[in-house]
Amino acid sequence: MAAADAPPRVAAIRRQARGRIAIDASDGERLILRAETVELTGLRVGAPLDDDARARIEAEEGRQAAHEAALRLLAHRPRGERELALRLRQRGFAAEIAEAEIARLRRAGLLDDERFARAWVESRAPRGRRLLRHELLARGMAVELADAATAAVDDRETALALARRRAPRLAGLEFGQFRARLGRFLQRRGIGREEIDEAVRAAWEETAAPGGL
Repeated sequence: MAAADAPPRVAAIRRQARGRIAIDASDGERLILRAETVELTGLRVGAPLDDDARARIEAEEGRQAAHEAALRLLAHRPRGERELALRLRQRGFAAEIAEAEIARLRRAGLLDDERFARAWVESRAPRGRRLLRHELLARGMAVELADAATAAVDDRETALALARRRAPRLAGLEFGQFRARLGRFLQRRGIGREEIDEAVRAAWEETAAPGGL
């Protein structure tokens, strides 16, 4: 290959702010890359910047950008694998990059759908089993994981606990109004009709009824 046809090479490597590296090419071009990209692609002074090298750099930059985006999403709140993959796709990352990042985080112990499902149920309590299951499925949890995580939720106990907590705010209402307002409150929290009826009556008898029904 004639010298005129030779690809540019790395002329200088300089550290920048926020973990970035400036790569000065012999043809005057400057690349701003993540430090991890420079390390993992083996860029050194004198290394060629031909088409193959640029393809490796671009691919590694994509992987590192996906990793940064995933860590930011997880810092905001825990997420399941499918939800995180969807968020990465929505941010413009290709499916194969998103999937590779999910695998990377799983290996690092930063993603665990079973642990996430249990933590979600605990953080959202008290809620009805149906609502909690719906929320988990909406976040990409597999049906079996959603079922397992919510299996111990007792809607009768949950309904009664919620009704007892809410009933003092409804003091002074006649029973029809008390039942309607408390029933709607419990329904919004995923409680079924049978459990609502039982909890409303118990809360009325315990805290609201003047001398009982």
